[in-house]
Amino acid sequence: MDRGNGTLTDFFLLGLFPELQYIGILVNSILLVYVAAFTGNAILILLIWVDSRLHTPMYLLLSHLSLIDLALISTTVPKMVINFFSGKRGISKVACGTQIFFFFALGGGECLLLTLMSYDRYVAVCNPLRYSVIMNPRVCLQMALVSWGGGALNSLVNTVYTMHFPFCGPREIHHFFCEMPAVLKLSCEDTSLYETVVSVLCIVFVLLPLGLILSSYLLIFLTVLRMNSPEGRRKALATCSSHLAVVSLYYGPALVIYMTPRSFHTSEQDEILSMINTILTPMLNPLIYSLRNKEYLLWSLSHSLQPGRIQKEDTASKRRTLMGTVDGDSVSETPQEAGRGPWNHSSITGFVLTSLFDDSRTHLFLFSMVVVVYVLAMAGNAAMVLLIWADARLHTPMYFLLSQLSFLDIFFTSVTVPKMIVGFLFGWTGISFGGCGAQMFFFMFLGAAECLLLALMAYDRYVAICNPLRYPVLMSRQVCLLMVAASWLGGSLNASIQTSLTLQFPYCGSRRIAHFFCEVPSLLVLACADTEAYEQVLFVTGVVVLLVPIAFISTSYALILAAVLRMRSVEGRQKALATCSSHLTVVNLFYGPLVYTYMLPASYHSPGQDDVVSVFYTVLTPMLNPVIYSLRNKEVTGAMRKAIGKCRVSGRA
Repeated sequence: MDRGNGTLTDFFLLGLFPELQYIGILVNSILLVYVAAFTGNAILILLIWVDSRLHTPMYLLLSHLSLIDLALISTTVPKMVINFFSGKRGISKVACGTQIFFFFALGGGECLLLTLMSYDRYVAVCNPLRYSVIMNPRVCLQMALVSWGGGALNSLVNTVYTMHFPFCGPREIHHFFCEMPAVLKLSCEDTSLYETVVSVLCIVFVLLPLGLILSSYLLIFLTVLRMNSPEGRRKALATCSSHLAVVSLYYGPALVIYMTPRSFHTSEQDEILSMINTILTPMLNPLIYSLRNKEYLLWSLSHSLQPGRIQKEDTASKRRTLMGTVDGDSVSETPQEAGRGPWNHSSITGFVLTSLFDDSRTHLFLFSMVVVVYVLAMAGNAAMVLLIWADARLHTPMYFLLSQLSFLDIFFTSVTVPKMIVGFLFGWTGISFGGCGAQMFFFMFLGAAECLLLALMAYDRYVAICNPLRYPVLMSRQVCLLMVAASWLGGSLNASIQTSLTLQFPYCGSRRIAHFFCEVPSLLVLACADTEAYEQVLFVTGVVVLLVPIAFISTSYALILAAVLRMRSVEGRQKALATCSSHLTVVNLFYGPLVYTYMLPASYHSPGQDDVVSVFYTVLTPMLNPVIYSLRNKEVTGAMRKAIGKCRVSGRA
C-alpha cells in the first residue's frame, strides 16, 4: 500500500463542494465575506487602540477577540481562494500541519477568551463596585495570555499527534482546508484511541468553557431578577446580549463537528459548518458588538476620521464605559425627544414601540396564541427544511425553492415577534435608532426577497406544466441558484434604499411608534419634514416589488391554465392543478396584506388595522406555509412518514 509521508506534496484539498457547478459564485461570495470580516475586525481593533474612552476591560478583551477572528479567517480562506483560481490544490505535509496548528490554536484561544469575557460580564453586573479592582489591567492581560497560551498548547498536542500517523491510499482531503477530522480519515492506522483523546480535549476546550459561560449567565440572570428597576434590568441584559450572540454562533458548529461521531455527519455537512465557524462568524462578530455599543464605537469612528475635532467628554458616559455597561437601546428623554425640536440619530438614542396587548385576560390569551403560532412557524419551517435536505426524493428544483421559502419565513417572523414578546413580558418597549434601522432593513429585505422568490416559484410551475420535457434543462441547479441569489440580492437592494431614505429624515415630537415593530409607514408619521415625495417613491417601489411580481405570477398561471385546458386527460388536469394550488394559496396569503399596507394611502387604514394586518403576514402566514405545502403534497407527507418511521425504529433499537 502506498504511503504518502515522504513526498513534497502529500495532500490534495478538494475544496468546497467539488461536484457543484458554478462554484465560482460561492467562492466570490466567500471572498467578499472575507474582505468584510478582515476590514471589520481591523477597524474594531484600531478604534479600540486609538480611542482612550475604549481603554476598558471589556473592549480590551473584545480587541483580542477581533485579532483572533482576523487571524482565524486568514488561516483558511486565502489558501482556498488561491487554490480555486490557480487550479493547484496540492498542499505539503508541513503546510497542512501548520494550517492545523494555527486553526486549533486560534479556535481554542477563542473558546477560552469567550469564557473569560463571560466572567467580565459577570463581574460588571454582579459586582459593579469592585469591577475596577477585580478587572484591573494586569488581570485583563493575564486573561488574554491564558487564552492565547492555552489555545497554542492544545493545538501543539493535537497537531503533533495527528501528523505522526502514517497516511496511505488516496491523498485527497474532502475539505477546503486541513482540518483534523478530515485528515484522520486518510490514516491507514486505527485512530479510535486518538479520537477518544480528542473528545476529552473537546470537553476541556468546548464543553467546560460552555458550562462556565452558562454558569456565569445564570448568576447574572439571578442578579438581574433581584433588581427593582426595570431600566437597570434592561441595561444589565443589554451588556450581555452581544457576547451571548457570539457564543451561540461560535460554539454551535464546533459542538457538531468535534463532539459528535463521524458517522453522524458527512464531509459536505462539515464544510458548511466550518464555513459558518471560520468565515461567517468572524464577519458577524464586529457587526454584533458595534450594533450593541454603537454610541461609543460610532463616536470613535467619527473622531478618527476628524482628528482635529475637539469634543468634551461626558463624565457620566465615561463612568458607564468603565463599568462596561454602555447600552445601545437606551431611550432616555432629551429636549428634542420631548417635542421641542427635531432630532435624529445624532441627538437621540431610540424610539418607543407600542405593544399589541395590554394586561386584560383577552389580550393575555391573544398574546399566548401569537407565541404558540410563532413556535409552530419556527418548528414547521425548520422541519420542512430538514425534510427536504434529508430525503433524496425531494432534491428537485421545486423543493429547493420551497426550502429557501422556509428559510426566509424563519428569519422573517424572527425579525419582529421575539422583540414584541420581550417587550410585552418585561416592558422593554424601547428600541434604539440603530436597532430600529436594523429591524426595518431586515424586514424589508426578507419581505421583498420572499415576494421575488414566490414569483420565481410561479415560473418553476409554468415550466413544469407547459414545458415538462425541457424542465431539467430550464430548471437546472445553476438556474435555481441564480433564482435564489436574485431574490436575496433584490431584497437586499430594496431594503438598503428604503432604510437609508427613511432614516435620513429628521424626527420630532413624540418618539412613540404606533406599531409593534419599526415599519416604514409607521415611522414616517413621526417625521417633521415633508415626506410626500418619498411616499411617492415608496409607492413606485411597491409597484416594482409587489405588483410586478403579482403580474408575473398571474401571467404564469394564465399560461398554465391555458395548457391545462388543452389536456385531454382528466387525471392529468387534476395533477397539474394540484402542483399549483399550494403555491397560489401562499401567494394570496402573503401578497394580500402587503398590498393593503404599502399600496393604499395612509388615510385608508388606521394603526390598529395595520397591527392586525402585520400580525397576519409576519406571524400567521409563515406558520401556514409549511402546513399548506405538506398537506397538499404527497411527496412531503411521504418524506415525513419515512422520517418518523426511522425515528421509531432507532428509538426501539
